[in-house]
Amino acid sequence: MKSLSPAARPGFHLLRWFYLLGWLLSGLTPVIAAEPPPLIAPAVSTGTGLLLEPPLDLSWFSREDFEAVCATVGAHRIHKSWTNPITSLPPHARSGVHGLTEPEVVGYMRQVKRLFDDGQSVPISDVGLISTQEDVNRRPMFNHIAAFSNATVRVFLLVQRTSREKDWGYFSIVQDLTLDPPLDYFAEIQEARIKFEGISCYKCHSSGPLAIHPVRADLLSDPPLAAALSQFIADQPRSRMHFPDHEHPPDYGAPMALRFCSRCHKENGDRGPLFQVQAHPIRILVDFGYMPPNRALKPEEIAELKAWLDSKK
Repeated sequence: MKSLSPAARPGFHLLRWFYLLGWLLSGLTPVIAAEPPPLIAPAVSTGTGLLLEPPLDLSWFSREDFEAVCATVGAHRIHKSWTNPITSLPPHARSGVHGLTEPEVVGYMRQVKRLFDDGQSVPISDVGLISTQEDVNRRPMFNHIAAFSNATVRVFLLVQRTSREKDWGYFSIVQDLTLDPPLDYFAEIQEARIKFEGISCYKCHSSGPLAIHPVRADLLSDPPLAAALSQFIADQPRSRMHFPDHEHPPDYGAPMALRFCSRCHKENGDRGPLFQVQAHPIRILVDFGYMPPNRALKPEEIAELKAWLDSKK
């Protein structure tokens, strides 16, 4: 059966006006164009040979299984109707702020967790690509992802668990937009405290929040919402990682100098430099065709990249 173009799909034009109406009612400047972003294609390996392990086979896992696991977080918190994909936060309490204090960052993380728990956010649910591959996890990893913003911050909430766990973990990113470049705080939200992380998160998040990459199209709760959230992430400014006081950024050695990556990933580039410590996401994102964003690497470029990834620099 011939697939319909986005503009020919039922509800397409109504959805476009919902986007605009949502942003107007929120009082924020729209970051999403009148045309909704294209839906996210399912992740498919391009067979580059970069992967250390075969792509994870989830053919045994059904949509019904996915819905059942996702609902254990609380059915009232997911499958939300929405007009604006980003939940608006109240204005920051301190006027003229230049640099958030750590208690303010903690406050934002607690606030978005509370909004999620109260069913006042609009999360997508998925089984994500990055967390189900290679050395990170060889089991399905379930995610609920929501985004929040005001003029001071962008805040992301990730509620996550594996297929074998019963409890959901809460993780957050707060982007301090009052600084140039913005400063990204990564943390696990625990009952008693916020546990800030730097070194462990930098391995995959050297350039900030990652786009949404579902393993399969049917393991995604709301494709238009996922596309809108991914567009919001793609439009993020170049930022830098916050390392908490108990961590000192290690010496990562020389950055990657391969021209087809370092055109964007470099000091003062669109995205941060790449180092050997980022080998896992590099292998995944290139093999699945997400990087570079506008073309596939040539065989000789793949060979250069593989040699660099396999080296012990």
